[in-house]
Amino acid sequence: MSILGELQRARELALAAKEEAAKDLLLSLMPEIERDDRDDLALEVFAQLGEIYLTRTAYDGAQESLQRTTDCLAKYSQLATTTLEIDHMIARYAMRARFLRTGLAAAAGAHEEAARELAGLRDDDAGIRFADLVAEQRHLSTLAGVLCATALCDDDLHVPAATLWQNIIPIVDGLTGGTDDADQLLVAAGLAYGRFCVETGRLAEGEQWLHRAGARAQRRGWELYWARAELETAAATWMRGDHVSTERLVLSAYPVIAEHLRAHDVARCWLYFGLTRLGIGWLKEADESWGHAETQWRELGRPLYIHRILLQRSWISVFRGQFTEAVERVAEAREFLDNWPRSSWLQYARLDDHLGSIWRADALADLNFDGIGDPSDSWQQIQEREVASAGVTRFESGSERHRSACKKLEKAAELKIPAALAVDSVRYAMTDADARWRWASQVSARMLAGAFSVAWEWENDALLSELIEYHCARGTFANEPHGEAGGWDAPATVTVPVETVDEEALAAGGYSVDALTLTTLGPLPPLQMDPGGAPILAHYRLLAQNRYGQAVTSGSPAWSTWP
Repeated sequence: MSILGELQRARELALAAKEEAAKDLLLSLMPEIERDDRDDLALEVFAQLGEIYLTRTAYDGAQESLQRTTDCLAKYSQLATTTLEIDHMIARYAMRARFLRTGLAAAAGAHEEAARELAGLRDDDAGIRFADLVAEQRHLSTLAGVLCATALCDDDLHVPAATLWQNIIPIVDGLTGGTDDADQLLVAAGLAYGRFCVETGRLAEGEQWLHRAGARAQRRGWELYWARAELETAAATWMRGDHVSTERLVLSAYPVIAEHLRAHDVARCWLYFGLTRLGIGWLKEADESWGHAETQWRELGRPLYIHRILLQRSWISVFRGQFTEAVERVAEAREFLDNWPRSSWLQYARLDDHLGSIWRADALADLNFDGIGDPSDSWQQIQEREVASAGVTRFESGSERHRSACKKLEKAAELKIPAALAVDSVRYAMTDADARWRWASQVSARMLAGAFSVAWEWENDALLSELIEYHCARGTFANEPHGEAGGWDAPATVTVPVETVDEEALAAGGYSVDALTLTTLGPLPPLQMDPGGAPILAHYRLLAQNRYGQAVTSGSPAWSTWP
């Protein structure tokens, strides 16, 4: 077979996720290419190798390929005179080099740099100067956009990712034919966008894209990408509460993912194995599964995922009654979050809420809650206790253990209530009803429920009354618009905010029509239940403002809630 034929075969191997075979084939071609002095073919080898290394997260190799490409192009750019053929080669492989720079920047979390490189790739004049490069430029820029959007989702930056998807999806929807480029783009975008939709609560749309990508991958014999579609679908079924389907899908996907040595996806498989095993009370097996996931993410050096798996594993410590160990794991998770430059207030709010849950569980143990294990119990004894638990407490009011529990519940309230108020306040800026429902049901509802539980178990009737009053009042209508209604920001508001003050509220407000507009929501003013007392939840609202920067209370005059 000719060198050109072998280069095409290497690309087909890479598309089928057989990167090792593709790499060996490409490297075997280099001696003959060098003998023939064919720099154009050498540049093609470097470009394909760079993409392979980028896919396999071998970033040093991708950087080396990029350097060899740029060095070769620089040699030709310095020529006093060039031919049309040389100009075409420079234009083509300069685009391929920029694609690699975009992917490397995105993988490193340098999202601003990745955005600049992506813009440069889209605006490159190669397609203007050479008509045969138009399709390749469109393909590379769209695929690079998928890489950037995927990297943003890895950092929980779903709102800026939504802007990229707004440009990518129409292109993917317009793809025709079953060419290698079209199918590569459809599968890559379908998997990444399906994951984005699942993580932002748009489960039906996400599952449609995952099914489409999985079917195309299966038709092409791309087993790994079919398996990844199964894994992403498992994430959706878990969110729906279908644990049986989650287990089935992950079991189906795991052997293929493990065979292809995709460490991040292997770790995600172990995460869901742990969740499904915990769901049926297999605590030891769940802990072992999460231990495997933690090992993979530590080897990959992914702080955000290490932080999450530490929080998951702390639940096992709670079930075993090892509360000190659970608190230590949360403290370690906070260190990873502190050292992550793109951490957000929402991640800290969830971490504080989780720590509050540990203090609450510790208090329930003092109250002889029948579901909490003893540190000396074996795994079998703990699981039997879980099965037999009726969810009741047995304690003597006013006893030492009762007083100890109340102190721990007070600590839990200091953590859980401000976090719940901050997270719930995000709804005030959402006028898109679907986005507001998703945020309320999937994010803030659970945290508010925990806040109510702590107040109830603490036997703090005054605090419980204030929470009820707050819950009944919710938001208020505002006069100032916060931006345009709906749009791509609105569906992306389920999981994560972004950096600026306005965007942290995830505002997708409507236009103000009159003084009593019904399209723009705002936070509540202070609420006063007692004519002689202070506004309700004042202490916790102040904590929410100081810890997370969320304006839970507006500057408007206080509302009186008595008749």
